[in-house]
Amino acid sequence: MNTVRRVELAESWVLHCRPFRETSLIVEAFSREFGRMGLVARGGRRPRSALALAARPFRLLLLSWTGRGELATLTAAESAPQHSALAPPAGERLLAAMYLNELVLRLTRREDPHPELFDHYSQALGELCAAGPMEPILRRFELDLLVSLGFGLNLRHDIEGRDLAPNAAYCYRMEQGAEALPNGARTGEAMNFSGAELLGMARGDWGSRDIRRAARRLLKTAIDFYLEGKPLNTRKVFAAMR
Repeated sequence: MNTVRRVELAESWVLHCRPFRETSLIVEAFSREFGRMGLVARGGRRPRSALALAARPFRLLLLSWTGRGELATLTAAESAPQHSALAPPAGERLLAAMYLNELVLRLTRREDPHPELFDHYSQALGELCAAGPMEPILRRFELDLLVSLGFGLNLRHDIEGRDLAPNAAYCYRMEQGAEALPNGARTGEAMNFSGAELLGMARGDWGSRDIRRAARRLLKTAIDFYLEGKPLNTRKVFAAMR
């Protein structure tokens, strides 16, 4: 028989929340130590509820809960002092932050800790709240997400274990790696890439437009593969805005 777990003041991010019954919320939280948690905030929709903070994403919180099984009961929520000065993202950056949340929500399991992913998420969200190019933040996080979940892409060697050659062409095959293509093969379409593009992604050379475009193509395909074809809502909104 499972014992009741009591957790006090765990650093957590709120990924999503939805109304539950008349005055409560179901909160999907992401903590460094415990992973993604489903929590019921009883009375959390009341204006003066002590749990109302749980309805605010993109703010590092200290959450306490008790319970066992799929849904625990949220017992306390307060702001993490070290994060209180960070302004929330706005505009297109808000949508990008929602994209990060959707990725974590869809690609992780409840109660499966990923402390490195928690740190990558915290860093990416902090960068989205500040100035600077947005696309490199998203590409770095996508790569880090895949590595943290055990799905990392090999961007330095081909499927035979040989170093990638910058001037060669490769077809990237999911869960296998980069397969060398015959001389003269076209890159820039489907899952065909130059060695220089793959190596540039490995280095994080996001100043290159060609590498950013190649990374967007590769990572979209990789994420779709692990989502098993299920669409992301934030992508639809991005597409409608452009």
